[in-house]
Amino acid sequence: MKKTFLLIALLLTMGTSAFAGGDLFNFGIKAGYKTSRLSYQKADIQAGFANNLTIGVFARVNIGGFYIQPELLWYNTSNAFDLNTSVSGDTIGGIVFPTSGVLDFTLKSTNFQLPILLGYKFDLLNILALRAHVGPTLNFTIPQKTIIHQTVGDAPDVEIPNETFDTKSIAFGLQGGFGVDILSRLTLDVNYNFGITKVFGANIINNTQWGQYVDTNNISNEHTHMWMVTIGYKIL
Repeated sequence: MKKTFLLIALLLTMGTSAFAGGDLFNFGIKAGYKTSRLSYQKADIQAGFANNLTIGVFARVNIGGFYIQPELLWYNTSNAFDLNTSVSGDTIGGIVFPTSGVLDFTLKSTNFQLPILLGYKFDLLNILALRAHVGPTLNFTIPQKTIIHQTVGDAPDVEIPNETFDTKSIAFGLQGGFGVDILSRLTLDVNYNFGITKVFGANIINNTQWGQYVDTNNISNEHTHMWMVTIGYKIL
């Protein structure tokens, strides 16, 4: 993974040296949020930035009206699971299964996404440029921690080993969307990410004692499907 990031940085640096000062190459930063559904409501947008922040960098090589735009984005994800609490009194990982109440079982991960978008743009009086693009994505997932929270009572949260899950470290997808460039500097993109590779392996839960208690039916076919809304600024 480190070699991949170094290669991306090298390509961006080479591109900057070759095209700096012209309109053939652009480089910039962007920030936004990911969401399962789009909304124009102010409260939803604020919640998106607060809870589902996405930040990254992008480069763009312009060839006439066409362009190639690789990006490197960072964001966190949380996958929720159900626990079968019909069996009470058992203790696993320091947790006593309650006779009543609910246990929240959440896997938190850090993600680095690399989309490579191919698109076409249409300029309007050098003020606006309308864009459309599509391309493959490569997603690197790094599990950070798995937290179990008991919603009833004062029991403290418990963290269990991340190796409990059969999480795939690399996933492939397809991304497409539309964008607007404003005054040649500001960018707005609305993209939809369609996950091709499943987030988890066939087992989902590795051979651990948690396997008999975790209900994975709701995520057995989970892919990374999401909208991404970002605002960017071209440094070059």
